[in-house]
Amino acid sequence: MFSIDNLFESQPLVNTLIGIALFWLVKYLFYTIKRIRSLPAGPWGLPIVGYLPFIRDHTYLEFDRLSKKYGPVYCLKLGVYGVVLVCDWPHLKDAVSNDALLAKPHASLLPGGGEGRSLGEMSGSPWQEHRFLSLHILRDIGLGKSTIVTLVKEEIDQFLTTLDNDGKPVDFKKKIGHSIVNNVSILLFGHKYDLNDPAAIEISAANDEIGSSLNFAGVMAFLPWLSSFVFKFKFINLTRLIKCFQIVDSHIQNEIDKHQEKNSQEVVDYIDGYLAEMKKREERNQIDDNFSIEILKKNAGAFYGAGTAAVSSTMEWIMVYLVRYPEIQDKIRSEIADVIGFERRPDYVDRIRMPFTMAVIHEAHRIGSVAPNNLLRRASSDTKIGNYNIPKDSLVIFNFWSINRDPKLWPNPDKFDPTRYLTEDGSKAVKPPYLIPFSAGKRNCPGESLANVELFLYLVCILQKYRVKVKPGTEISTEATFGLSRRPSNLPNLIFEKISNSDLS
Repeated sequence: MFSIDNLFESQPLVNTLIGIALFWLVKYLFYTIKRIRSLPAGPWGLPIVGYLPFIRDHTYLEFDRLSKKYGPVYCLKLGVYGVVLVCDWPHLKDAVSNDALLAKPHASLLPGGGEGRSLGEMSGSPWQEHRFLSLHILRDIGLGKSTIVTLVKEEIDQFLTTLDNDGKPVDFKKKIGHSIVNNVSILLFGHKYDLNDPAAIEISAANDEIGSSLNFAGVMAFLPWLSSFVFKFKFINLTRLIKCFQIVDSHIQNEIDKHQEKNSQEVVDYIDGYLAEMKKREERNQIDDNFSIEILKKNAGAFYGAGTAAVSSTMEWIMVYLVRYPEIQDKIRSEIADVIGFERRPDYVDRIRMPFTMAVIHEAHRIGSVAPNNLLRRASSDTKIGNYNIPKDSLVIFNFWSINRDPKLWPNPDKFDPTRYLTEDGSKAVKPPYLIPFSAGKRNCPGESLANVELFLYLVCILQKYRVKVKPGTEISTEATFGLSRRPSNLPNLIFEKISNSDLS
C-alpha cells in the first residue's frame, strides 16, 4: 500500500518537489524585490505592521514630516499594504486625473460592518453606475438648483432661533450639527426634522461619535484581517461604536420601509430614486448584487455622515476665526450692508458681489483642512505619478494638508489670511486650483455644490443677525482633533449677540 514513507523514498520525486518549492520561493522573492525596487523611496517600518506603530493620531502631520525627508512622492508600509503618499500639488494634479487611481482597496474600510459596499468603497463599473445614478437623482430632486437653496434657507430660519439665548453661551457644535443633518435628510428622505426631534438628535450624535472614533490610519484600514477578527469576537470594547452604526442603520431602514409602503412613482428624494432604479432593473430581469437595499442603506449612511461632517466641521473652524479676529466679522457685515442689507435674506447668487466673504470661506477650507487626507485609493493597474512608478494594487493617499500648508503656494501658511484670495483691487475672490477641499477629478465629493450653498448661507445669515462672541477671558484654541475629519478640539460655547439698529447706523 502506498504511504507517505514510500513517497519520500523516491529520491527523484523528492528532488522534483524541492526544486518546485525553490522555484516558487525564488519567483516570489524576485517579484517582491522587484516590486519594492519599483516603488518610490520611503520608510517600511516593522514586520507585519509596517510603519503603523510610528504614526500618531494626526496622521497627516506625520505624512507631511516624512515628505520633507523622502520627497513629495514616497512609499511606506502600513500594515499589509505598500502605500504611496502624494504630498505636493504638481504630482497631486497628475494623480487626480489618472483613471488608474480611481479604484478602492479590495478590503472594506470597515470589515465586519455588514454586507455590501457604499458608493465610496466601490471600484470599476459598480462605482460608475452608482455615481452616475446618485448624481442623476440628486440633480433631479434639486441639487444645484434654486429648489435646494430655498429649502436650505428655510432650515436656516429654524436654526437661527436656536442661537438667540438672551446673551447666554450656546453649544454651536451641537446646534450646527443638528441643522446640517436636516439639509441632508431633505435630499435623502424628502423631509426634515424639528431641531428637538429625538430621532434627529440621536442620529446626529451617533454620526458624530462614529466620525470621532474612526481614525483614518488605524487598524480598520490597514490590517483588515485583524479588524475582521476584532469585530467578530469583540476583543476590544466596540459596544458603543457598534451601537452607533446600528442607530444609523435602523434609522435609514425605517425611512426605506416608509418609502416602500407609499409605493409612489414620484421621485422626491434619493431613496425614491434608488428604489425606482431597482424596480426598473427587476422589470428588465437585470438583477445583480450591486443594487440592493443593503447598498442603498450603505450609500445613504455615507451621504449622511460625510454630508454632515464636512459642513459642520468647516462652520466650526469659521467660528473659531471669527471670534479670534472680530474685525473679520465687521468686514463681512460691511459686505452684507452693501449687497443685501439687514432685512432681505441672502441668496446664493449674492456671493458674486461678496468677495471678502467668499475669501473667508476659502481660507477656512485651507487652514481648517477638514479632510487632510483623501479616502484610500488603489492603483487598478501599473501606472505612474509624474516619474514615479506605482505598481498595481498599491494604495495611494493624497495628503491635502501638505498642499494646504505649502509655503511655495501660500506665503505664511500658518496665518489665517482671507486677503490671499482677493484680486489687487479687492473686487473678486479667486479660488486657486490647488485648493480642493472636496477632492478633485472623477472621485470628488458629489455633495460639493450643496456644501458650498450651505457654507455661504449659514455664514451670512448668522452675521446678518448676530455678533459672535465668547465670555471674556475664554481661550480660543486652534488645536484640532482628528477622526474621519479634522475639527476644532476645544470650540467654546459661543454667544450670539443680536445686532441692534444703532450698530447698523
